Amino acid sequence: MIAVLVPAFVLGLLGSAHCVAMCGPLHLAVGQGGAPVRTTVLLNMGRVTTYMAIGALFGLFGRGLGLAGIQRFVAIALAVLMLAVLVVPALSALLHRPWVPAAWVAHLRSAVARRLRRSSASAVFLTGLFNGLLPCGMVYVAVAGALAQEGPMDGALFMAAFGAGTWPALVAVRFAGVSLGARFRARLTRWAPAGYALMAALLLVRGLALDIPYLSPADVEVPMRMEACP
Repeated sequence: MIAVLVPAFVLGLLGSAHCVAMCGPLHLAVGQGGAPVRTTVLLNMGRVTTYMAIGALFGLFGRGLGLAGIQRFVAIALAVLMLAVLVVPALSALLHRPWVPAAWVAHLRSAVARRLRRSSASAVFLTGLFNGLLPCGMVYVAVAGALAQEGPMDGALFMAAFGAGTWPALVAVRFAGVSLGARFRARLTRWAPAGYALMAALLLVRGLALDIPYLSPADVEVPMRMEACP
């Protein structure tokens, strides 16, 4: 299981620049009048709780695919999609045409931040739960990894590891009151594609059924007995 959780954590860590840009304003606006440590912990716990629920749901769906004998093909298809995520932005930059309506997502987060400034524990935790449901490309990538897991528990743990990887940057933003330094964010952004590539490799290896315990289990054929009626 560690072989699966580590890439999920690294994916969250490398995606921190994206998290700071997209969720930073929301985290700065929530519960400004409350205790900073409590608010920060509850906000991020709510967010990761939502991630885990999503991971459990998709892990359950992935288990159904595994029982149907098609999970490995879905994993390979998702790996191809992850690689496309690397290629499409490059083509977008080359053609000078945006491919994601980032302005819409930023506007939504700003609107939510203006309305969710209560500092009570329940309000902050609920805000974190809602934060986990906001559109996020990095979360979609992680969900693809959860889909390749063996069941709801594995899917939830995968998303928990991903969420843990996003904690350091968002906690730093919360306590610093400002975004991370431009140079540090630039370094994270530069390494973010490595997270996509790592996830694509994980999905590809899992789909190939190489008989590697936990990471790429081999397909197991269940023998069927046929008994003649007396």
